[in-house]
Amino acid sequence: MLTAVILAAGSARRMGSLKQLLPWQGEKTILETVVETVLACPEIDDEVRVVLGAGRQEVAPVLQAIKDPRLIIVDNPQHQHGMLSSIQIGVANLPVTSEGFALFLGDQPLLSSVLVTNLARQWRQDGNDFLVPVCQGRRGHPVFVHKKYLPEILALEDCDGGLRNLLRLHSDLVTFRQVDSPAIYIDLDYPHEYKKYRPKGDWSK
Repeated sequence: MLTAVILAAGSARRMGSLKQLLPWQGEKTILETVVETVLACPEIDDEVRVVLGAGRQEVAPVLQAIKDPRLIIVDNPQHQHGMLSSIQIGVANLPVTSEGFALFLGDQPLLSSVLVTNLARQWRQDGNDFLVPVCQGRRGHPVFVHKKYLPEILALEDCDGGLRNLLRLHSDLVTFRQVDSPAIYIDLDYPHEYKKYRPKGDWSK
């Protein structure tokens, strides 16, 4: 089985507002869109954990309205320490049934469930320790990691590096999967990116 960890704890200083709750399509917010995309992936058949931090009181009720037993809200009271702190809290005590986890960013609403499903199937079928999608020479998310690396992840100390140091250490075990969708590397950090990508486009194939 496979668990998803969605990182949505940041304060979004560059956006200037709580981007998790910015509208995306219809009445759905950016984060809702990401969460529902992940939940729609049949290969993610264990928990879907969303790590919250900044704006938790505003964001949590939106997620609680999504009625799916796989959805778990995880709080990171130390989110200001960097992405790694959210990853570590998100993967701590992974369900024993999970073979590993897929790491998502909460500000990538252009991802499609079809793309995620194909990547997850590739990871499971090939038995990769790590799988990283690549498009046009750029790496992106979701990143798939086998559960045997959980002790190493929990012992990492470079909070600004995310999982980069782990991937460098095990570079010979990382499989790069070429995809046709730039959605894997498009995240929404700045207002001009939000304005550019919010209209429905052909990014989610």
